[in-house]
Amino acid sequence: MAKKEITKFWKYFFQERKELLERMCKGSAGMDVFMLGFTRATPVVITCGPAGPNGSVKMVGPVPKKRYILEYAEKAEKYAYEEILDPRRAACLLYNEFYIDEKIDPTLIGGLEMGFNHTWENLKFSREATLLFYTPPTTSYEVRTLVEIIVDDNNPYKRFLNAFHDIFHKPHSGRSNYPALLFRVKEIYDNSSTRNGFGRKIYP
Repeated sequence: MAKKEITKFWKYFFQERKELLERMCKGSAGMDVFMLGFTRATPVVITCGPAGPNGSVKMVGPVPKKRYILEYAEKAEKYAYEEILDPRRAACLLYNEFYIDEKIDPTLIGGLEMGFNHTWENLKFSREATLLFYTPPTTSYEVRTLVEIIVDDNNPYKRFLNAFHDIFHKPHSGRSNYPALLFRVKEIYDNSSTRNGFGRKIYP
């Protein structure tokens, strides 16, 4: 991505999310700050296919560059399944160990398929999806992507995304095992209700 995009959408999606983790780690983020900041992690994933036009809120996050994915998968599994973390310690861990600017791929966004309903049916038909982010009162981004579905349990992206989810949201079964969704960024539009928004294309 060009520099202006990193300082625009990437600042919103990654840098401000990293700042929220730092505040949580220091104990200075109240619930109101946390809930508003959490909108950066929960876009509406918009698809179209056999299940019809569909929008579904899904949790997504940054993904490391390919050369770091095995390292990140092993670290995430260690912290998710070998240690017991309270929310504050988990936030410190993510801030210090995973949200490392130079290791993150700004062209990838990762998620898990947990619902196996409309989005799943559509993605099996067409790998195109739009991620619509909205943080009140004015900030919104439309991220158009191509989606890779990963079901191989040995794939490091799937291992990482499941374990990374479980650091904060470990299921009763003890370990998540969902298909991984890799959203590869094609285009980004600033849909914010500001002078420089209203659907202005900012990438590429």
